[in-house]
Amino acid sequence: MNNEHKDNKFWFGFFIGGLIGAGIIVLLGTKEGKKIEKLLEKKGKEALGDLEEKVEDLKEKGEELIQKGEVIKDQVVEQIIEKKEELTEVATEKLEDTLSHIESIQQQGLQNTQKLRRAFKNVPKKK
Repeated sequence: MNNEHKDNKFWFGFFIGGLIGAGIIVLLGTKEGKKIEKLLEKKGKEALGDLEEKVEDLKEKGEELIQKGEVIKDQVVEQIIEKKEELTEVATEKLEDTLSHIESIQQQGLQNTQKLRRAFKNVPKKK
């Protein structure tokens, strides 16, 4: 059974080898084979040219995408800077309002303290 299996592999390999050899003889040894060889070479060069074109197109599209990405990045950075400036202005205004309110409360406290001092100055002292 093992020998039979090896024999089948041998004959299969022999048959495939014969087909490949016949194909090579046809391609290299006949006018028709030379035409086929030239046709295959021509098709191969065309395919290579098409592939090079596609690679170049992809390269151009990649560069366009990079440029668009740079524009978008610049726009986002610009918007962030604008928002930062707006937020800084709002925060500064709020801080100024808060400080003014604190000063107002301090003024009221000072006035109330002065009123209390005057009121206590006028109170007769006990002996």
